[in-house]
Amino acid sequence: MAFVQALVAIGFRPIPLAGAPTEKVVDIGIQRTLDALADHPGDVLLASHDGDFAPQLGELLAPGRHVGVLAFREFTSTALQHLTDGGLEVFDLEGDVGAFNVALPRLRIIPLAEFDPLRYL
Repeated sequence: MAFVQALVAIGFRPIPLAGAPTEKVVDIGIQRTLDALADHPGDVLLASHDGDFAPQLGELLAPGRHVGVLAFREFTSTALQHLTDGGLEVFDLEGDVGAFNVALPRLRIIPLAEFDPLRYL
């Protein structure tokens, strides 16, 4: 509970949810939030690589609206990767965001245009 109190103290509004043991409570909460955002203007960024959110994110893709996911690119589901043709942007936590102070021990395909050999020397 201290974590929730810390979030409140810095201005966030956590929404604690509960459900049946068979329900994916967090997923359902996120899916309902994404559905609700369809009727509101603005850009959307979801921190997830989970394909369970692909239908809702697909519905948000529209001209003038930026929709993205924040994830490790190699773990991003194929359902989300397919949405990139429709405008979904995938932001890699390490490469695009710079969320880490050191290179992570990841094995991933690097597009030749992004390859910097100095990073590996």
